[in-house]
Amino acid sequence: MSMKEWMDLDIDSLELLEVTDIEKARVKQHVLKIRKKAPIWRHIAVAAVIIVGATTATGFAFPTIAAQIPFMQNVISYFEDGEQRYKNFEAFSTNIGLAQTSNGMTVMIDNAVYDGTNITVSYAIETDHDFGEAMQVRAPNWFDVVGAIGGGGGHNITKISDTRYVGLSEFTPHFKNDIYPETVKVTWTPQAFYSLSNDLEVEGDWSFAFSLERLEGDILLLNETVQEKDVNFTLQSVEFTDVSTVITYEQFVTDKLIEQWPEVTPVFRVSDDLGHVYMNETGGGGVSTDNGKIFKGTTAFGAIQEGASQLIIQPVEIASLMYGKGHTEIELEPIIIELKK
Repeated sequence: MSMKEWMDLDIDSLELLEVTDIEKARVKQHVLKIRKKAPIWRHIAVAAVIIVGATTATGFAFPTIAAQIPFMQNVISYFEDGEQRYKNFEAFSTNIGLAQTSNGMTVMIDNAVYDGTNITVSYAIETDHDFGEAMQVRAPNWFDVVGAIGGGGGHNITKISDTRYVGLSEFTPHFKNDIYPETVKVTWTPQAFYSLSNDLEVEGDWSFAFSLERLEGDILLLNETVQEKDVNFTLQSVEFTDVSTVITYEQFVTDKLIEQWPEVTPVFRVSDDLGHVYMNETGGGGVSTDNGKIFKGTTAFGAIQEGASQLIIQPVEIASLMYGKGHTEIELEPIIIELKK
């Protein structure tokens, strides 16, 4: 369901059902994604623990072992789409190579990349339990970045066989004064994996920690402003890296508009002069300290396609009554950026 469909959802018309503890846990986690026979690769991984002399029986690194596991060679390929958003992820990301097994479930961190603003992590899960088609994760802080004062993001877990799932998490930590460090330290401590359809929850003891160096990029300072009605939007900068394009922006809305529409946040239409579409009314993370009057945020999409000479970014403000009571769109003028040849 799209952002606009959620905003227009009529909550009063919904049929309310009793919920289980698992469902309650799912709600708490985010508001902003059997075969009993042991798979052969798990035996290989256990052997690796003995060979490398890992400090615990359930935690190990697997860079060499991953090459022997077909579905682990390129987890990101399961999430590729027509926009080729992740086309360079495998080439420029850091091979993390961490895995832990607990309560019949092995969780493996595959690769990760920090583009200077956003962090993307790919991972895989193999389990003896029957989670069905959809698996969710319960974690106190999802992926936590040391020193961050907040953040936002999302995740997607996809089933690829009866016992295997692959996952992708993308998140944007926020640091004081918007000063992003050259190195980030990331921790992830999932408490349980669960399935609403199968009414199943499996708790375990998994804990990961790794560091990522900032991917070098070229920053283009713009500070271009467009205005429509009671919204003033400034595109502050665009950063180009080998895996992503990150736009940083700030917007100001009048008290009059906030009184009529309590929440006003931007989504974006982004394309280039060759017709490639990078975003189609999708948004990113942001923060406001004055109830939405001033909103600062970043949005990331894939690397720019070769041959493009212009990038067209059009902000579309979604002014919402919230709680499914309706919304309206305020289209701003596109901002055209000349790209270096």
